[in-house]
Amino acid sequence: MRQSKVFIILFLLCIAVVTVCTGCSSKSPNPENCTYKERRPTISPDYTETILPPNIAPTNFIIKEKGLSYYVQISSEKGKAIDISSRIPNIRIPIRPWKKLLNQNRGKSLLITVFVKDEKDKWSRFAPIKNEIAKEEIDTHLAYRLMKPLYQYWDKLGIYQRDLSDYDERPIVLNRTMGKNCVNCHSFHNYNPDRMIFHMRAGAVGTSMMLAYDNETHKVDTSTSFNHATSYRSWHPNGKIIAFAFNTVKQIFHAEGKNLDVYDRVSDLLLYNIKTDTITTSPKISTSERMETYPEWSPDGKYLYFCSSPGLDIYDKDEHPLKKMKYDLMRISYDVESDSWGEVEPVLIASELGFSVAHAKPSPNGKYILFCMSEYSYFPLYMPDSDLYLLDTQTKEFRKAERINSDRAESYHCWSSNGRWVVFSSKRQDGICTHPYFSYFDSNGNFGKPFLLPQEDPEYHQSRVVVYNIPEFVNGPVKIRPQKLIRTAWSKEIVKAKLDPKVEKQLDSQTEEMPYKPGLRPN
Repeated sequence: MRQSKVFIILFLLCIAVVTVCTGCSSKSPNPENCTYKERRPTISPDYTETILPPNIAPTNFIIKEKGLSYYVQISSEKGKAIDISSRIPNIRIPIRPWKKLLNQNRGKSLLITVFVKDEKDKWSRFAPIKNEIAKEEIDTHLAYRLMKPLYQYWDKLGIYQRDLSDYDERPIVLNRTMGKNCVNCHSFHNYNPDRMIFHMRAGAVGTSMMLAYDNETHKVDTSTSFNHATSYRSWHPNGKIIAFAFNTVKQIFHAEGKNLDVYDRVSDLLLYNIKTDTITTSPKISTSERMETYPEWSPDGKYLYFCSSPGLDIYDKDEHPLKKMKYDLMRISYDVESDSWGEVEPVLIASELGFSVAHAKPSPNGKYILFCMSEYSYFPLYMPDSDLYLLDTQTKEFRKAERINSDRAESYHCWSSNGRWVVFSSKRQDGICTHPYFSYFDSNGNFGKPFLLPQEDPEYHQSRVVVYNIPEFVNGPVKIRPQKLIRTAWSKEIVKAKLDPKVEKQLDSQTEEMPYKPGLRPN
């Protein structure tokens, strides 16, 4: 008998422990007997009055209202409401009911009603939080580089992929497996996870480009007598050509004010043919008078957009010569079949307006270009005044993108494959770390209120000091195993790019006009 009582006591204690650990409460409020508060509750992250994809992971949040217990009801026009009872303000939404509710209610409203119980055991009901559920889905995965926001930790980073329908995050490659080199500038052909590139710099594996193409991997040395290693990139829609910038990047650390500036001593554009391993270019995009960077193909592949600025004189006697570094948005036509270039034409001469353009990304339908603009520089990540702007490619009119900017730096961004979503990097949270935010883009050219990448732990973004770099949408998971990429990175088999004979001939001619920048060929 005594043993039975001991067993019952232990059993009850176990139940109590489980209840405390899960933070759940069996008691639920009666809405009719609750004190109604006419304001919405404060939650973090701010998932309010925004538009959500029907296939996004649950937007877990923290209730920033004092209380002893919490009760949340999530509902829409169709389907069963989701009820969550918790003794802690950390609200985690079950994935399966969430997916079902959103999928049943595409194009409809999503209501989140929050109840809070005070120390007097009385419940209060807040005004419902209202979001909208879009009809159009977001791409299934997001690829990004994760690194610390401190310069001495550049050797501890990796390129990751995240399933946007849940919280599964997996590494594509970790640089600690490649001799602690720098891995950067990952990119995919038409959102295809089976066709990607990224660059490897320094470290034990050397400097080269990793090319993964239809389950085959190659280590490519893209340097020639014309150019050193390549960087910023854009795949041509045909999947056979990649436009690159090659830059000599310099950094300046300031003792006062803004801590860092980035500028180029050399910056030109070239094309790499992945079928022939050939590097080619034109004096029109590799001039000695101007810097050309950030190439981006138009969706039809007929135009190459890029940012361009006069060469920078760092020995200028002005107090801040870098402020003269203002980039304009240009484009040039290109015919793939004949390998022929048109003439460079201006799209937006931002320098005349006192601004500088960066990261100009055409929408999938070619109707718009989303770009960053700041006072100077082509590196908006370090420009607190950098905002996103939208340009109409037909009218050439542009405007600041409503709703999605903040008082801190907005930088790298990417369109979804259906053109209905954008993801962009923002320092709005603390001014130090960049985090990915998403916004809906409607058929009238308007953006919805941005929302932060959902996490299983809603405190994740506030508690982890990390930078999300180059967020890129992908239509599916990258299936190439990291082990295969590692073996290729360490391999001695390197594909050596060769220079287009016509470019080599022009370099060897050494004419007085010298169409290319002098000083790029090795001594």
